[in-house]
Amino acid sequence: MANETTIGAKLRQARLDKHISLDELQQMTKVQKRYLEAIEADRFEQLPGTFYVRAFIRQYAAAVGEDGDKLVSVFDGKDTLAEPLPKRPQPETVSGSRKALHVEEKGGTFLSRYLPMILLGLVAVTIICIVGYMAWQDRHSTPMIQGSSAPVVENSAYTSTSSTVESTASKETSESETQSSSSTESSEKEMTMTKGESSQSDISISIKDATNPIKLELTGLDASCWVGILVDNAYVYQYTLQAGEVQSTTLPENATNATIVLGASQNIQIAANGQKIDFDDPQYKLLQKNVHLAIEYQETN
Repeated sequence: MANETTIGAKLRQARLDKHISLDELQQMTKVQKRYLEAIEADRFEQLPGTFYVRAFIRQYAAAVGEDGDKLVSVFDGKDTLAEPLPKRPQPETVSGSRKALHVEEKGGTFLSRYLPMILLGLVAVTIICIVGYMAWQDRHSTPMIQGSSAPVVENSAYTSTSSTVESTASKETSESETQSSSSTESSEKEMTMTKGESSQSDISISIKDATNPIKLELTGLDASCWVGILVDNAYVYQYTLQAGEVQSTTLPENATNATIVLGASQNIQIAANGQKIDFDDPQYKLLQKNVHLAIEYQETN
């Protein structure tokens, strides 16, 4: 009998198994309740478009512990939810009489039993011969460089002068590097990040002394994660990051605020200008997360 399970039915059953209500699921995924109901009823035409259908299916699946990528493949018609029936092994066809088979097996027994041992023996003998020949060659070879018995006489005056010049040059180089390092440190400050208020679905992070503009690097971890980035409450970036994938985007210049919306925050790592953004809070489980950034830039001369 064919498997009649649909995408919506599978997600709804997973939600019921975890005892999650639609209102709770709406809070977890930030997807409107009416869209969640439409997904469970397989009425995907009621959603804004196919991009949001795929994104909402992945967010729903991540919240209830299902494979969102597989369900999206089913939606695209590239996969199916039905489990394939196991193939029955085909019976082997035996030709010839029992006596002929017995004779054939007996004839091939010697080669099949002793051929591997013979080959291993030949390999071992070859290795022993090579090692013995190399040892004999080392024993009888003449050193290419002969040691000299003549004493080496150094010119003490020249050596002393050379040492003094090298010491002076080393001191000047060290002073130059120190001055250069001090100049660089005074002109550029290190960017800092500070955690602020935190809850299950939101966390605030303050970034100070950032270089303008800020480049964000997104790295996928164990599974996919939908990412949306808002600046002044308007989306400037949307993408579904796959496991092991790395993407980057740059915030608009002089942007003083940004919100990074994560569909499954346990599946992503984010860095700003090469520095990791730590949005994890031990008292809350990593699920859907909104990371609010307040940005202050370095002063330019």
